[in-house]
Amino acid sequence: MKENEDPKESDMSIGEKMEYENYIVDQAFENSYQVLTSRSTFEDLLDKKTKYGVKAIMIYDPSQDPDEDVYDDIIVYYEELEEYERCAELLKIKNEMLNDE
Repeated sequence: MKENEDPKESDMSIGEKMEYENYIVDQAFENSYQVLTSRSTFEDLLDKKTKYGVKAIMIYDPSQDPDEDVYDDIIVYYEELEEYERCAELLKIKNEMLNDE
């Protein structure tokens, strides 16, 4: 096993590794969306059971306020998935955040 390699991944096929990596990315964006839209809290995510046992992974540090780039990254992610309602919701929250500064 290579240094810094996840022991769970060492026994996976290439297809399984790709599925795992895609799951991690999807989960990070979904969790971030849930927190940014106040549908969930980071603490709630810590209690949530997940497919691979990965908990509360996010695309930003939840101990800090997300910046404009975080919103932009999530909006682009959901644009690619054609989840335009989510994009609009995130854009509204982002604009409100910028107007409060």
